[in-house]
Amino acid sequence: MLRTALSWVMLVLAVTSWDGCSQGPVTVRRVTLNQTISADDVAFIVPGRTDLSAVVERLGTPNEMLASKEGVVTRYYFADGKYFKANYAWGLRFLMPFFTPDVDLGGGGIGRDVLQVTYDDHWFVRDHAFSFHANSSEFVVWPFKD
Repeated sequence: MLRTALSWVMLVLAVTSWDGCSQGPVTVRRVTLNQTISADDVAFIVPGRTDLSAVVERLGTPNEMLASKEGVVTRYYFADGKYFKANYAWGLRFLMPFFTPDVDLGGGGIGRDVLQVTYDDHWFVRDHAFSFHANSSEFVVWPFKD
């Protein structure tokens, strides 16, 4: 009985340790923080007619709410991150199983996007705009400058 239980534990440990060995020569990861907001998601906003409660009902609670001279400004933050890695020595692990050098080339980044909505003194939308990050989470295949 104890031997069977020990065998199952060893099998589970062996299977879970394979995850580190199973990565191939190319690794692609993507991380998204908060739900992304697109132009289709804010198509319901009509300046002068849509109020704060309608925006909060559709988009949720804003991440930031600021006072300005003209009224109130709300901001919704969402981030998108991408990472790419290529291991050029991955195939050597079959020839040299005890020591395999890693020759990695990778890159990526995280960019924070913002939806900003401005309101007048009566809490009606004056304007809304997106601010997108500039190429911070794009894949760069060739790491050297042209």
